[in-house]
Amino acid sequence: MGGVATERPPEATPDAQPRAPERAPSDWKPARWRGPSRWKRRLKRALLVLVVLALIGGSVATVLVQRAADDGAPDAVAAAAPQKVSAPVRRALQGLSLPQRVDAVIVAGVAGIGDAEAQLRKAQLGGVLISSQAWAEGGRAGIERLRTAATAGGPIAPLITAVQEGGTYRAYPDLPPAARELEIGEIADPALAERSARQAAAVMRRAGFDLNLAPVADVATIDSPVADRAYSDDPALVASLVAAAMRGCHTGGLACAPSHFPGLGGASADTAQGPATVSLDSASLQARDVPPFAAAFEAGAPAVVLSLALYATYDPVTPGALSPAIATDLLRGELGYEGVAITDDLSSGAVAAGIGAPDAAVRALRAGADMVVVSDPEQAARARQAVLEAATAGRLSPARLDEAVARVLTLKRRRGLYTG
Repeated sequence: MGGVATERPPEATPDAQPRAPERAPSDWKPARWRGPSRWKRRLKRALLVLVVLALIGGSVATVLVQRAADDGAPDAVAAAAPQKVSAPVRRALQGLSLPQRVDAVIVAGVAGIGDAEAQLRKAQLGGVLISSQAWAEGGRAGIERLRTAATAGGPIAPLITAVQEGGTYRAYPDLPPAARELEIGEIADPALAERSARQAAAVMRRAGFDLNLAPVADVATIDSPVADRAYSDDPALVASLVAAAMRGCHTGGLACAPSHFPGLGGASADTAQGPATVSLDSASLQARDVPPFAAAFEAGAPAVVLSLALYATYDPVTPGALSPAIATDLLRGELGYEGVAITDDLSSGAVAAGIGAPDAAVRALRAGADMVVVSDPEQAARARQAVLEAATAGRLSPARLDEAVARVLTLKRRRGLYTG
């Protein structure tokens, strides 16, 4: 993830095969996307909008700044199409208290397996982000302990979450994929991308993981902060390889979330370290950076990771994951995506240097994100409290929170994490 300070452990051959394979869910359905023809029409419309914006001039920036500063703005409930909620998900949602609904949208990092066990006995968290340390401490047995503890917290299990890219960008060096995306991109073979993702997904699924916040779907040139984490600087090739990787994830039984929407390849810096800006105009961004995500959605991506960079063409003062222009207008309205939108790590430098994780969590949910990732356990607790206070006070609307929770529950039901 752009916001996770990825470690560079020594290379290891991923030949460890955890025991007790699990069956991939049988009711998986691809996330809805409106298709390439509609995308082309939207792109043409964006070009027309650019002409109009050029005539308007500097007043646009003023409007964006005013909107970002308007804490009283309404929450961005996606209105591109009515959200489809199944009867079982609706029943599960209605059975949750307000604190439980807040817990459902939090993906919290853990300091260790023991601390996480205690936390899961008390709360039905949306997800648990397994750190390198936690994996080294407990491995598959540690994850099984977490699942056992979660049964005391409620009937809805957390998404056991990873950020496992490849090669030197692996949180767990004893698990695949052994190759970086860049190395796969140099071969430019979709079959290889699919096979690598399938093998990694199968092993991670057997290890107990439900969700991987990967692959990187960014289009990155050699000077990009994510250059050696991305497949290529060729948008068409990246789109082809990302779509293949998504198919591999599905076949391997793991939910995968491409990152970092709407594209981090043109960022001025690494968002893990501090604030970063993508200065591309709308037409360039949508022609170069967005197509790999559209391809991933077409291939059935059940979730997507939202970038924390600043996007000058949409909202120059607000990180992408906190911007309704990106998290709702572009993702839901333009692309028609219906899967789970997950923030990049709100513990990252891009957020810590500004408003901080607790406030960022509230703003991201109001903007249209469905889950907030906070890898720092202390900050995760503070973010949870901030979201609860905002929901109690009405600063996070019930409709927006329920929309987010419904998407999370839909994903969990398809992963077999609760029945009903």
